[in-house]
Amino acid sequence: MWEVFYSSNFVHQFLIERYKQEGREDAEKKSYDNCYPFMYYLQHGKKFYDTAHEAPLAIKPVLLFYGNVQLLKACLLTIHPDYPESSSVLAHGVSTRKRKKQNYDFFKDEVKIQKHGLFTYFSEKMFHVKHAYGEKFSMGQLLRQIEELSPLFDLYFKQRNEQNKHIHEIVAHYLLLYNLSMICRYETEWWYDLLHSYSNDAYPFIVQFLDVTERKVPRYLYHYLLHSKKDQD
Repeated sequence: MWEVFYSSNFVHQFLIERYKQEGREDAEKKSYDNCYPFMYYLQHGKKFYDTAHEAPLAIKPVLLFYGNVQLLKACLLTIHPDYPESSSVLAHGVSTRKRKKQNYDFFKDEVKIQKHGLFTYFSEKMFHVKHAYGEKFSMGQLLRQIEELSPLFDLYFKQRNEQNKHIHEIVAHYLLLYNLSMICRYETEWWYDLLHSYSNDAYPFIVQFLDVTERKVPRYLYHYLLHSKKDQD
């Protein structure tokens, strides 16, 4: 589906219109500057997702996370022609706590919002949501934001998918993928125990989430770009 943006002539005009809408007097110059970076972000993101589709589950979270990052960068270029303004926005923008080796509960594991980085940047610029520095989200809370997982929560925990702290779903995908990619890379023993022992309730939730995010995030961000274009016509 991304092939519609694989024409420099089309992307150049697409970005000019977007930047004019932002009131940029240098819209034409910035569209030339960002034309190929925009296309390359999309192409790189697509390669991550295509590879993730064929990859074993053990390394899938890393590929999906970095695919997500590349697509978000492309989206940001359409609304902020100066991105990245500084090196501070290049970091992931979230962190994870040190994990206890015993009695670790994935559903209670948390990510913490940092002051600067891609997370804060795209949340504000794309979705007009400002998350507080130091704010924390648990994996259980984030998984409940994914509509497709509602039946699984109902089956396992005999409860509906209540969202007591609603956040944008793309934000939830980013945070979940970040933490899963960190677990995949740095908590290898726990990760492989999860994948091979089937003794943890987190397994079906993680597997189903990875299947959902692989299909849903690229489609959502593709429509985000098209909707932005449509608004100008």
